Amino acid sequence: MVAAIVIGITALSAGAAFGQRSKTLAVETPDTLRTLAVRNPSAMYLYNANDGSTLLYVESQQGRELSILDVTNPAEVERLAPVELPAPSAFDFVRYVGHHEVLIRYRDGAGVALLNLGHYRRPVLMPAKPFQDAKVVGAIGATGLLMVQTGQEAPSGGAATPRKDRLRNYEVMDRLHPRDPMLLATIYGVRQVLSRGNTGTLFLLNQDGVTMVRRLRVEQQYQESLDQENGN
Repeated sequence: MVAAIVIGITALSAGAAFGQRSKTLAVETPDTLRTLAVRNPSAMYLYNANDGSTLLYVESQQGRELSILDVTNPAEVERLAPVELPAPSAFDFVRYVGHHEVLIRYRDGAGVALLNLGHYRRPVLMPAKPFQDAKVVGAIGATGLLMVQTGQEAPSGGAATPRKDRLRNYEVMDRLHPRDPMLLATIYGVRQVLSRGNTGTLFLLNQDGVTMVRRLRVEQQYQESLDQENGN
């Protein structure tokens, strides 16, 4: 009996150790709430769906299974049916890239892919060819992406390097149609990137001067707000 008690205490302490109780905080663990238990987890991702739901995706079994927890109400966490994925290895969630899609990167070096969460109960793994040789730097509105090419230099005849600046080649992409993304521009030898929040404008500096990426709807909304303030 004593041995059984010792084993039970050891197993509990391996997951979490509890101290005093709090009137303002609550700690839930896989031991106290079995809904949270996932075998051999590797990574997780929090997603806000259009219907107001908040889902926590937990990757496990070397990328082959995705557990889905509805954590919209933390007091009533619901576990949805797990989804099997044809992933070649465990992966990391890189970032949200719009259109309900998350960029993932395989840990075995097999590259990247997209996880489509449009139907959040049935995530789908999709190829991500435009992202294979580029790193997503940031989103430009709902559909635009700013990406930096990896392992590439500015083309011959392009920007010279007078100092030991780290020049990068950037791509501006529009993913209004996710399966057929549109490459809008490639800017070579970029030295610096700045952004203006109220108009959503990006400024990229290279040897040729300044490349400006404009968000037309944001500009229009900003101008309308200025007109209202000025009584026009």
